Amino acid sequence: MATTFDDMLQASDIVLGISSHLSTTDYLNFRQINKEVYYNHLKKTVDDQIWANKLRRLGLKYMESTSEKLILTEINAANVLQELTSYTVENAKTVYAQLYRLLQPFVQKLYKKELSGFFPNEYSDALSHARILMNLATYIPIEIADYSRYKKIRENLDIFRELFINTVVKEMDLGYENRNYDCVTEFVAVLSECGQINTAADFFKSKNDFSVEVQLPESILNADSSDVDSDCLQAALDTTKAFLNSKIVLADKIFGESFPVTLNYIENIIANNLTDFFDSQLTSSHGLLSASIKFMPLLYINIKNSLIDGLIDSQNAGPRFKNILTEFFNLYLEPKILSYLEVNVQLFAAKVQEEFVSFQNETALKEQQQNEQIYNSLRSKVSDQQLLDEKNNFLSSFTKIFKISNNSVSQEEEQLQMSYNLNVMNNNLHNIEMLVSLDLCYKVVQLCKTHIEDMRTFLDIQNLKDEVKLRCQETFKLLISGLSRDHFKPGFDKAIAVLEQYDPNQMKNLHIELENLNSHVEPLIKFTEIINTGDIVLQMISIFYKNELVQIDIVDKNQDFLNDIVQVKKNFETMIDDYVANGLNIGINKLMDEVLFVFGSLQLPTDYNPDPSLLGSREIKPSKAAYKNVELLLNHCFLLTGATDKGTIDIFQQEIGERFFNEIVKNIKKNLISGDGAIFLICDLNYYYDFIANRLKQKNIVPLFAGLKTVGQLYLVSGSDSKELGKMICDLGRFQGVFTQEEIYEMVQRRSDWVKVRRDVEKVMYGLGVSDCTII
Repeated sequence: MATTFDDMLQASDIVLGISSHLSTTDYLNFRQINKEVYYNHLKKTVDDQIWANKLRRLGLKYMESTSEKLILTEINAANVLQELTSYTVENAKTVYAQLYRLLQPFVQKLYKKELSGFFPNEYSDALSHARILMNLATYIPIEIADYSRYKKIRENLDIFRELFINTVVKEMDLGYENRNYDCVTEFVAVLSECGQINTAADFFKSKNDFSVEVQLPESILNADSSDVDSDCLQAALDTTKAFLNSKIVLADKIFGESFPVTLNYIENIIANNLTDFFDSQLTSSHGLLSASIKFMPLLYINIKNSLIDGLIDSQNAGPRFKNILTEFFNLYLEPKILSYLEVNVQLFAAKVQEEFVSFQNETALKEQQQNEQIYNSLRSKVSDQQLLDEKNNFLSSFTKIFKISNNSVSQEEEQLQMSYNLNVMNNNLHNIEMLVSLDLCYKVVQLCKTHIEDMRTFLDIQNLKDEVKLRCQETFKLLISGLSRDHFKPGFDKAIAVLEQYDPNQMKNLHIELENLNSHVEPLIKFTEIINTGDIVLQMISIFYKNELVQIDIVDKNQDFLNDIVQVKKNFETMIDDYVANGLNIGINKLMDEVLFVFGSLQLPTDYNPDPSLLGSREIKPSKAAYKNVELLLNHCFLLTGATDKGTIDIFQQEIGERFFNEIVKNIKKNLISGDGAIFLICDLNYYYDFIANRLKQKNIVPLFAGLKTVGQLYLVSGSDSKELGKMICDLGRFQGVFTQEEIYEMVQRRSDWVKVRRDVEKVMYGLGVSDCTII
């Protein structure tokens, strides 16, 4: 049997399903189709739920219940969806009925396309019209069940809404041209109500076009020097600032706090006008970075200080207005800032390299010119036979007089070559302190400081903070590697080479006035000047590292051990320490050569073995050799004071003291010492001890000289008391434990009467003599 429509209406589920897919008009008609449907299937509870579902689709908020009474007297078509925001199941039909009553007449006009006189007289203002249109846009989709009707209504609404917006824009334009900004403000609110605030913003941009109203200079660079023309830059920023301030005032007047457009408007100017302008100043005509990229910090600082800080506060943009503008500039200038950071490091590397190469070239040229001058001067003197009795400047340690025979030209040439070599060496010695230039080191450190300070301009930019730190660290490493590789290493290498070449024994080939010997080893004195320079530079680097990198958080002081920049710095310090140690060792060797030379030249055989007939007229005082050597040590042991740390000074002085001690022992072993001469030896040894104990004050080596002072007594004991002499040799405590018995025995053999006392001395030492032995 066929199922009829009436049969289907007997099923509640089918009736409910049909009801849920009907438009409002169709549902009302369907509900009255018969009593069964009206009273049974679509009874009040079901009917209330259907109306509630429609309100839910409109976006109203469902509430379980409410004690508030629904007031409908102040509701109209313009505010209905703003006033009726919630519903309960019980009042859903009433709420929907109010919506239907207020908005359905407009829907009918849209369906019939009756757009003329669309808004009743009670809705006379444009803002109410906009709100009605927006309410209709929300309300109409609920009738989508009747799709053909819905589509037609929707299309007509869109057409009418577009016409309405265009009319609003025209009215706003008219008000703007007439400077009726209150009128413009009203129409901005209308556009905002229609969801067209962007249209209002675009309108504002079109009426305040930066490129039309502002004429920026073609270049902010000085044509002659390629530097930034400060006046031109300031003028460009002042012009921009004046323009923006006028627009900030206008935007506040038109848009107030409700419709934010200022930030977007200025961002658009930054992105499309100012960034392009600054790019053009920092980029060559070929699209490559130009030399002017180095002015990026200056440009950025002026943008912040002159432009951003010079803007007035904006009510429309809010309290963070200037901070946000700074972020905009940071964002759009970021590519150029990154390029600058890279180029800045490269520029620094090139400048430092240029400084060091220039210094090396100037030093080499100066040395060449001096050598040529020396040769020409000596050649001229040989030609004029003026080399006789010439005072040679080989080291300021000696005053020397050449004696050149006139036997032949070859002798003159030989003497010329020798004089040239010695004078060149003398000149090199005097120039040692020039091999490492403190002024140059200071200059490149200041250059590094300037480059790092320029890059730190961008340290507050959050996105670039790590990159800025990395580039600053890279610049510092370039400074250290440049100082190490291109200045200190070649300087110290050459200084040490000059030290090694210095040989006072060469002077034995010349006639020398020994009385006028200078108590200086010039190479050592000059080398300490380099040490002083190195120490100052290390302190300079240490202060720079602390102040410019650690304190400003370029390097994390808590994790700097993880950073290779620390290792680079330590390697530099170690390199200088190694050079200092090596140079001082060579310097001490040369100092000991001078000591040996003094002993060989001034320590006469009669000093400790005098002619008995002359003793009466001889004054008891230290020998010339003792005076000269102590003076020599006095002039050199304190060279490092103030030039380096105390630890290095102590090691230096102790090493000199120990080496000097050994030379004194060797000198004793070379001389014959008589009983009469012992008093003069003791006088020398006391003089040495006094210098070590009271002037040098190095406690570690005082016992050496205390023991050495006692050695003089070995020669003072009379030959008739040889057994007592033997006992003295065996009493090692007498000599402070400094010497072994074999060493004491070796020194006592330098007694002038050793042959006479030997037998008795050895008998005491070994218990028997040679005559006590019997051959079996």
